[in-house]
Amino acid sequence: MRVKRIEAVEAYIRQVGSVSIQDLCDEFHVSINTIRRDIDTLVRTGRVKKVYGGVVSLGQSESDSTKPQTRELMDFEVRNKEYRDEKKEIAKKAAECVNHGDTIFLDSGSTTLQMIAYLADKKNLTVITYSIPALAELAKYPQIRAVALPGVVLGRTASLVGSSTCEALSQFNCSKAFMGCTGLSLTKQLTNATFEEFGVKQTALKQSRVHYLLADHEKFGHAALMTYGKIEEMDYLITDELPEQEYLDYLKEHQVELLLTSEE
Repeated sequence: MRVKRIEAVEAYIRQVGSVSIQDLCDEFHVSINTIRRDIDTLVRTGRVKKVYGGVVSLGQSESDSTKPQTRELMDFEVRNKEYRDEKKEIAKKAAECVNHGDTIFLDSGSTTLQMIAYLADKKNLTVITYSIPALAELAKYPQIRAVALPGVVLGRTASLVGSSTCEALSQFNCSKAFMGCTGLSLTKQLTNATFEEFGVKQTALKQSRVHYLLADHEKFGHAALMTYGKIEEMDYLITDELPEQEYLDYLKEHQVELLLTSEE
């Protein structure tokens, strides 16, 4: 079971002090991708730290799992290259939630962008978005009705933003909204790194009936510039790994359904 393995990995790192990624693979008989995901989970607790080629123990006194780590905005092209396999699996899972005849809002971001390729077989589908890469991708699928929201180009997020974006979006009633985030935590909730997109995201939540959050495991425990919504506003959270217990308890308490791409 993954939770037990992560606990064993942490205990091993604490015992030896520092260890290479390859040595951890050999010790626990898992792939390098699996051990990297385990390390990412442990890094979020603050008890271990990644270094070149491996990981070191920070000790219990230096940990603070309740304090989210601050994230700065990265260019879209950089974000689009991170965790591509995980994002594709999350996007595929999200696309399975889209029905024929839906009108959906597609948030800007590298994970929501990956959904489009999996929507080709949906009939009478309308996709509303302010993401420039998403609009370019939607142009490849003429059977999908694409609605481009107006606005000013924001280069770093490759999106269209501004008061005209929110005003146009407020005219639509969406079946579902598929949202992204820069980070999520129990203290700061759903956060975004740009104030320009803040209003668009809030309008999207207001104008849609069902809300889906798409977030890979690396987003948990992080916070960015602005909180645009609460986790409990989501009906579904789609991710690639089982979150820590405190998140599971929170989701259950607030009736947010967790959808995992796979069990490990």
